[in-house]
Amino acid sequence: METMTLLSLFIVALSYGATACMLTCMPLLSPILLANSSTRQQSLKVLLPISMGRISGYIFLSLIAYLGASMIKTLISDTTLMGYLLGSVTLILAGRLWFSLRASSSCCNTSPAAPQGNIALFLSGMFLSMSICAPVATMMTLSATSTSITWAVAYGAAFGLGATLLWFFFFSVVLTRVLKESLKHLSQYRNVLQHLAPLFLAGIGIAIFKGWIRL
Repeated sequence: METMTLLSLFIVALSYGATACMLTCMPLLSPILLANSSTRQQSLKVLLPISMGRISGYIFLSLIAYLGASMIKTLISDTTLMGYLLGSVTLILAGRLWFSLRASSSCCNTSPAAPQGNIALFLSGMFLSMSICAPVATMMTLSATSTSITWAVAYGAAFGLGATLLWFFFFSVVLTRVLKESLKHLSQYRNVLQHLAPLFLAGIGIAIFKGWIRL
């Protein structure tokens, strides 16, 4: 019974990750990938900590549901607070991207800019997972009624893997290829576009912070 529930939850998460979640994450991830030259290797360095953060976030939610931590549940359900946290981390990422690009363009450094701030990327992934929609609520409900903490963790992990799998494929393969081709055709504006990306990301961070955008 538990195994079938686990499989069903994975399928639900798979469809969730391939639709709504993918679209809502695009404004946040596109400028980060663009600022990092949109190569496959650089994209993976950005996406892996975010993906690990998302999976960890879903496991955290399942544990909260199982343990019945009402105070933490109240904090997570506070969309304004979550907006402040995610907006703040997004602004930190924008700042790190800007300064890393400035450093890479100096006369003393000829190597391409590498993605900075794995902790900030990880936290962004965690805060992204804190959006309590219907699929996430289903995962938390199943975790709350599970027979053991092991199954609660398993539900969170299965949901996290399902929600991240197609999402990761889309951003690491499809969107990275689109951005790479775009930069190739707009090579004369490459430097300008890469420096505009952190500014756009900062704008997204401010919009999230102000509550104009909800991810």
